[in-house]
Amino acid sequence: MPKRLSARIAERTGRNTPSHGGKNRAAFLFLRDDVKEAINNGWPVKAIWGTLYEEGKVSFSCETFRTYVDRLIRAKRLETELGRVAGNKEGRGKSNQASLRPVDKNSTAETRGFKFNPIPNKDDLI
Repeated sequence: MPKRLSARIAERTGRNTPSHGGKNRAAFLFLRDDVKEAINNGWPVKAIWGTLYEEGKVSFSCETFRTYVDRLIRAKRLETELGRVAGNKEGRGKSNQASLRPVDKNSTAETRGFKFNPIPNKDDLI
């Protein structure tokens, strides 16, 4: 009698080795706390990667390492900081609009950048 599908899937996944990407991500996640501490101490990402690469703790490129740092460390820190800022503003009862400076419509300061004028100046055309 043939094996059940679940048993065949379990056998297949047991035989397969994890992909390089999976191994690399697992290695980075294992070292994440150390990497986070080194970044907080002011070390550049390339120096951190170089040390870990020489020690044999990571076997992937610096670019991959930077990608993991951006996605798994810096993105989390940014989410935390944004949540904290939003929480502080909400806690004080102020909305985002209340914290913006009002725009003075009678200001004589010229706007910088390109300004489209749909009515052409005849002197510019001749």
